[in-house]
Amino acid sequence: MTHLVKYFLIIIAYLLGSIPFALIVSKTAKGIDIRDYGSKNMGATNVLRVLGLKYGLITFFLDATKAAIIILLFKLGVLDENVHALGHPLIYGIVAIIGHVFPVYANFKGGKAVACSAGIVLVYSPLTFVICVATFITIYLLTKIVSVSSISATIAAVITAIILKDWTFTFFIFIMAIIIIGRHGDNIKRLIKGKEKKV
Repeated sequence: MTHLVKYFLIIIAYLLGSIPFALIVSKTAKGIDIRDYGSKNMGATNVLRVLGLKYGLITFFLDATKAAIIILLFKLGVLDENVHALGHPLIYGIVAIIGHVFPVYANFKGGKAVACSAGIVLVYSPLTFVICVATFITIYLLTKIVSVSSISATIAAVITAIILKDWTFTFFIFIMAIIIIGRHGDNIKRLIKGKEKKV
């Protein structure tokens, strides 16, 4: 029975991660498909670029929440991996990120997982989150380039996790970093060419 619950939660985590909030917000707010504008990416940064700060923040919050909600239930004691053999909470975070990157509701073409990862890190390790936010803001103020700031914050998360010596969290952060940096491949190419846009 516990294994059935675990598999059910994995499916729920994927389906939650797949919810295309960038698309929903853009259609609800302005009646447009965000995939046709800006960078055409289905993420909070593109919503920010196309629709403005308010809608960008709304999208970021919703993406962060959908990825972190199951982990939060573990943190609050509603779910207990030790009692119910449901596995480590971060498993569901990884699955949610996969859902965001490859959403079943949007032809498996999703965002870059920055907001989702931020939500997970905030719930699981607030200290790491604060360090990542500080890094993001500092780099953004220096460069005005979101992709550079996101990658820098991701690297800061890896370093912080190693320092904290929470090896399960470190493993998750490495996977998260690989996904985020991999999803920023086009941005990195533009950065090398000096063509990455500022926000």
